[in-house]
Amino acid sequence: MKISIIDIGSNTIKLVIYEVRKDNSFIGVHQESTKVKLGEALAYSDSLNEQSMLKSINVLLQYRDIAKLEAANKVLCVGTSAVREARNGQYFIDQVLKKTGFGIRVLNGEEEAYYSYLGASMMTCIPNGLFFDLGGGSLELVYTEDFNVKKAEALPLGALRLSRTFANKDGSFSKKNCDNMTQRILDTLPTKKNYGIGIDTLLVGAGGTLRALGRYDQKHSGFPFEKIHNYRLTLNTIDSLRKDFSSLKPSEISSRWSFDSTRVETVVAGIHVIHSIMKKFDFEEVIISGYGIREGILASFIQNPNTLENHNIERLEKQIAKIVPYHSHKHDISNFGLDDMARDMIYYRLLKEREVEILSYALYTLSRLPETNKLYSLFYRILDEDYPHLTHREQVILALSILYSKKIRTAEELFYKYSHLLKPQNLKSVQKIAILLNLARIIIKTRSQIRIRLTVNQNMIFTIIPTQKSFPNNLLKQVIEKASKIFDIPVQYHIPDRINRLKTSDSIISIKPQT
Repeated sequence: MKISIIDIGSNTIKLVIYEVRKDNSFIGVHQESTKVKLGEALAYSDSLNEQSMLKSINVLLQYRDIAKLEAANKVLCVGTSAVREARNGQYFIDQVLKKTGFGIRVLNGEEEAYYSYLGASMMTCIPNGLFFDLGGGSLELVYTEDFNVKKAEALPLGALRLSRTFANKDGSFSKKNCDNMTQRILDTLPTKKNYGIGIDTLLVGAGGTLRALGRYDQKHSGFPFEKIHNYRLTLNTIDSLRKDFSSLKPSEISSRWSFDSTRVETVVAGIHVIHSIMKKFDFEEVIISGYGIREGILASFIQNPNTLENHNIERLEKQIAKIVPYHSHKHDISNFGLDDMARDMIYYRLLKEREVEILSYALYTLSRLPETNKLYSLFYRILDEDYPHLTHREQVILALSILYSKKIRTAEELFYKYSHLLKPQNLKSVQKIAILLNLARIIIKTRSQIRIRLTVNQNMIFTIIPTQKSFPNNLLKQVIEKASKIFDIPVQYHIPDRINRLKTSDSIISIKPQT
């Protein structure tokens, strides 16, 4: 099934068509974005101007054709701050319905914040976070503790709104303009005390300006992947960009840096908002989410189509409480029956918790992707996936671990190719995770159970309890030999005869690491 989401914002109108799979997961298959500046006039009046409304309707007619061409089964059309704040917003809604057939569902500020948070949190899965979505007309803020929303609000701090209020006619900002704008932002933002923000809170951001800044930083720092989700920007980087851009005209920003036309006029104001959030709430970095309001609306609609229509915040809160924890735990190693093994490995300090996390994502990835011997294609396909919790370095380790479990030489070549992203000790992590993937493959396919313990002599003993008569003993022995070498300790494996209930004693096979 295909579902189209049309997001009518203050600066741009966006269309994303999603393919919804049988398990209710989804992926974007078509995307459009058009700058219309629908909310531009609201900086100096209370109404949308006729020109921007006509342009918006023409864009929506194009999007209607695209949705039909792509055979979308359903189109959801939402409006945000520009439509809800304008005195003639209802007139615009009526004209859109008359000329395009689209019924616009106007979100109030709280709903916009909730949907934006839902979309971002599904793919970041950060339990304690301050989330923001910076749009053209408004800034949404959501504070959560253990995935429970504590505060949610929309503030009149959109990048287009601030640009039209404080910029000169040519789009540039004087120092006085910037100082006045910064003061407005700081006065409007709540305080840490207002929200009760804890020390373990992380800052997560969404919106076109933040993603554009992330891509700019990646390009100029030599980052090797075009991947923005989960990318980190430091306060120092944001501060440096703020100083570089603040005195420039949009035309100068466009000629010197590779920002698209929808961003050059609002990027300065956007940087000042992001910088003010980080300074006022004492954050040293912001995690960029590649997901936001459109994904939140879609996830909510898939679970219950009535929530969007009924303006029901209570129901939306319940959806968030159900959807976000599910996405946070769907990759857990317990889903593969290997939680005992993972706990044992951590307890005996054979693996670190982050290595177990990467192992669980590797198992999840292998369970979803079709088997292939095209390893380079597999490597880059894994890097193209978006994983909650994992940094970009950890995602490279994940991809390398899967390749190492299949062909060591290829994985080592890629490790050294991307060594500037990695640390030398990461190779050992790759090797450990890879050999455990091979062991897990045997355990899962034979539906066996496994426990691990470390003896007083520092020997590692695998106890494997098969549930089938046929068991790949030779393959297991090969994996255990490699494990002994990688972990650099003697390894024993013990297979109790639970199938035939033989009276003979069970054998324990010992393997020592090769020197």
